[in-house]
Amino acid sequence: MSEDNFQTLLDGIDTGKSTVLDVCKKYNEQETLPVITDEQFTEHSFFTKHLPTELSKILASWVSEGKLTDDEKEIFQVCAQLLFKLTKSVPKARQWLSQQAELIEAASKCLNEIASHGYYIAVDNVEDPNLESFDCLIQAFKNASCYQAQLMDLLVKIVTSGFYTDALQGVNETSKSSPTITERFLLVTCPDYILQPENVKDYCLQIVNKTLYSYDDVFNVLLSQIANWTPPLILALTYPMQFILTVIRKLTFEQRKYIFPVPLEILLNKSTHDPNIGEAGPLLISTALSLLIEITRSDKDLANELKNKSAKKSDLLKVLNALAKDTENEKIHLKALALKSLLVPEDDFFKEHKPEDVIKLFLGIFDQALHQEKEREVDDALRSIKGTNNYFCSLEFKKSQTIYFFSI
Repeated sequence: MSEDNFQTLLDGIDTGKSTVLDVCKKYNEQETLPVITDEQFTEHSFFTKHLPTELSKILASWVSEGKLTDDEKEIFQVCAQLLFKLTKSVPKARQWLSQQAELIEAASKCLNEIASHGYYIAVDNVEDPNLESFDCLIQAFKNASCYQAQLMDLLVKIVTSGFYTDALQGVNETSKSSPTITERFLLVTCPDYILQPENVKDYCLQIVNKTLYSYDDVFNVLLSQIANWTPPLILALTYPMQFILTVIRKLTFEQRKYIFPVPLEILLNKSTHDPNIGEAGPLLISTALSLLIEITRSDKDLANELKNKSAKKSDLLKVLNALAKDTENEKIHLKALALKSLLVPEDDFFKEHKPEDVIKLFLGIFDQALHQEKEREVDDALRSIKGTNNYFCSLEFKKSQTIYFFSI
């Protein structure tokens, strides 16, 4: 579709020659998406009035009636797809969507229905067919960085609900190659959203304090079945582990001790070369490494416990040696070295690994994380350098106009 034809379709909204459904369907059908200008987002009635109003009314109907007509289902689907595509590629679309207060309020009411009552999701194996469109809409909000408190509080309510833990426990049994829509929404879309904003630690601390001990049955059952973990479960498990990792330094000794066996068992029983581990496997292993590193650094008692578990320590070192030789994933390579450096005497560590090679690797990861503005990865690299390097008297780095000085 040419830009002129798309403009004509947009303009037809005001004359009744086209509808919101027409515009969204035509846009979604194009292999090469029509260009939408900044001025259109701020001035054209399709964006200033018709699209957000139409979608808000549909969400309100979904809440009040508990279902949608066939026409509403179709409009909901194409509108959500349009917003997802726009927010993936058009900066102005992200800014525009984040300012749609009426639409955000309507979506919040739907989230509350899920969090409070389990509506729309597959409770008792009954799943609302419109959940897929809603999942798409929530992903569009995430793309647009809509981190308003009303959204975040409800997402936290969802991932601390029994619906979340039930889905986590059941995903290994019900999903062989791909998750259901409910599982994807609860176990991926919602937690992934929560992990994005700058104040993520505030939300993660709420989640961990509410749910850490409720994970007991889930982790106990799942760890006993670790050999049969499916890719959807592996992806789903990374999120509660990342919640914990984000606030690990703020947890009590008892909380850290409680979670301590989980990453250890994952590392001892899963490999990045396992053909059944799926694309999320390296992320799971990377997260498990980070958890063990942070626990070992923050608790001398737990560090000594790991060092004194001769059989498990020996097996873990074999795993770390294998991971340290895997050059396909530099982050896992780095973390394996960082954890190994905490478990063996320094002289033994540097007999196997040249100091200059280790520092070069860490500096490469640090530089990449710095340019991508990934604060947690910058901190990880800096602590790894400090933890393994006894040959440099001082290192100076600049991170977001802050100078880090280390006396090593």
